[in-house]
Amino acid sequence: MIPVSTAWIGANAGAVAPTVLYGVVLLGCALGYYILQSVIVAAEGEHSQVKQLIGRDYKGKLSVVTYTVAAVIAFMWPWVANVLYAVMAVVWLIPDKRMEIE
Repeated sequence: MIPVSTAWIGANAGAVAPTVLYGVVLLGCALGYYILQSVIVAAEGEHSQVKQLIGRDYKGKLSVVTYTVAAVIAFMWPWVANVLYAVMAVVWLIPDKRMEIE
């Protein structure tokens, strides 16, 4: 769905439907990532290395909230939603110090 929604929003910049779909697809990715982390931690236990590495996972939680808000806002102001999508892309481009191997 990522290539489809990206192509659609690229061809119809500023349109409501592609902007909403793009947000829903990104929200699905963020939720999938969060669920995967949760399942791994549950399988390994609270004292697992994965749990220690992800910590409170502010980026993951912020992604879910931002994509949800952006998808809803896209119905009224698609350009605001696009700005929120871009902000989250920048947030994820910033290297995460938690995951560095020592």
